[in-house]
Amino acid sequence: MNRTTRLSKRISRLALLTCAGLFFLTGCLPLDGSQDPSDGGHAASLPSPASTVTSEPYSPADFRDLLIPGELEWQRDKSVSINTESFTGGILSFTGRVEVNSLTEFFVNAMKRNEWAMIGSVKSENVLLAFTKEKASCMIKIDEGGTLGKTMVNIYITHKNN
Repeated sequence: MNRTTRLSKRISRLALLTCAGLFFLTGCLPLDGSQDPSDGGHAASLPSPASTVTSEPYSPADFRDLLIPGELEWQRDKSVSINTESFTGGILSFTGRVEVNSLTEFFVNAMKRNEWAMIGSVKSENVLLAFTKEKASCMIKIDEGGTLGKTMVNIYITHKNN
């Protein structure tokens, strides 16, 4: 089996796992985007809106080994965090006016500093970066030219707890 096939299978498994997690969570999330304050504070585990206005990089609360450039604005309505006894994961969405090549370089360097190993990348119209570490995997998708010319970033991350 060649390396490209193995990478494709890993990416497919991660995407399937993420989709399955989202499928089970859809029954727990309100459709209108409102949130009940008695929900146990799940939204507080994702970045706060105040953390997206700084130009300093920051880490989302549930993912301290993931660094986000301060120029990216968190898209709360397009993000979800999953936290169970055995699994922590999520899909985090961001937008901002950041050049794709410099953003790609930022993520490659930041992930390496946080002990993630890059297992592959795909660069075409969009950029897809795949990383792993012990009991964790992460895919970062960077799309250029979104709404009003903003770059869109979707991060799919999983951590196995214990």
